[in-house]
Amino acid sequence: MEVIDRQEALITNYEALMVLREADVLNEADKRKQKDKARHMCPENVTTLRFEALAYLEKTACTSQSGEQLAKLKEQLLEYELTKGEILQILNLRPKSVVELHLLVEDCTERFLVEEIEQLVSIILDVLPCDDEAVQHQDEADQSDSMDVDS
Repeated sequence: MEVIDRQEALITNYEALMVLREADVLNEADKRKQKDKARHMCPENVTTLRFEALAYLEKTACTSQSGEQLAKLKEQLLEYELTKGEILQILNLRPKSVVELHLLVEDCTERFLVEEIEQLVSIILDVLPCDDEAVQHQDEADQSDSMDVDS
């Protein structure tokens, strides 16, 4: 993937994760090559931003997605006359119910029939992997571990 104009592109969480991982690998390789690290290191605030963004994205559903899945879903969503922003939110947030979809699509009930809305949810669930439960259980375990330490 190549970002042509950074000011014009809307990218998914998956694409952002890939760009940040690639930048992280390149930064590590550059550190190993350069003996004078101070000359070529990123500013501390950029490094912090990368670290925080990676930490956030690693906890989201985009870690279990692939570019092919996103392209396939986007292609199927184009049939429903959704806006670019709505498609982006669906790709990033992966709604698993009609209620969640209503939160992402403006005037959903006026624009779509109930059957179409249910069909949209079905398409999303079919195309994108659903291992959020594993991520949620890991988060709950992390929270319970931190509670045990605090006690």
